[in-house]
Amino acid sequence: MFKASKQILGFLSIITILFMSISSYAGEVPVYKLGIDAAFPPWTWAEKGEIKGFDWELFQYIGEVEGFKVEASDIPWSAIISALSKGKIDILAGGLSYTCQRDKVIDYALPHWKTDYWTLVKSGSDLNCVTAMAKGAAVGAQAGTTGFRWLKEELKDNGIDIKIKGYESVELGVKELENGRLAALHVDSPTARGFIKANRKVQPVCKGLHFDYSAYGVTPGDPHNLIEKINSGIKKAYESGKIEELVRKYLPWASVEAIPYAVDYKEFCAE
Repeated sequence: MFKASKQILGFLSIITILFMSISSYAGEVPVYKLGIDAAFPPWTWAEKGEIKGFDWELFQYIGEVEGFKVEASDIPWSAIISALSKGKIDILAGGLSYTCQRDKVIDYALPHWKTDYWTLVKSGSDLNCVTAMAKGAAVGAQAGTTGFRWLKEELKDNGIDIKIKGYESVELGVKELENGRLAALHVDSPTARGFIKANRKVQPVCKGLHFDYSAYGVTPGDPHNLIEKINSGIKKAYESGKIEELVRKYLPWASVEAIPYAVDYKEFCAE
């Protein structure tokens, strides 16, 4: 009887050790820091302490199917590229556009969205696409964005008389527009649509002056081998219908295209 009890206790000990090992192994899911601007709907924003948005939900799905988790790191957009390039965050989301200049300091997954840009003015304004961005007009954009760079490189550097003002968030730019301290605000169309839908006192006067590919960024050198996982996760999200679900929820006006786009970045930058 004593011998049988010892055998049972030994068996139970083995089961306990195996269970603890399995639990320990199951808990070793890598967690990566996802850099976002938590005031950039419909891509990422915070509401009552909860992160929401297209990119946030998509990364919950990608992490689930590719075996990792993400935790949000809210960083001002003007500092977010630097944070990624220095390894302070592992991934960058939130409407990040691909540019050849940024590709020198961070690495990119394949593009998953095409975004055009709109120019907004205050509701009721008589400004048009030309007068809103000429004759010394104050034109705003979020600092560090491709929209800001476009205003400088394509307009101001080519002799167009405008005063460019950069803002830490699009929300601040919208407030300045509503208060009459800006003539116009240049922003990506999904974000513009979000503010219009929220009944902010803004209206578009220019649409589609330029477009960008949106793609998720990772730390230079991709030390966690995330690019392959992100590309795979995006493809699975499209094939499973998850992308269509998110588009209908956050971008109901948009069409659903097969992604990720097969863009050769080297060829793109050589053009």
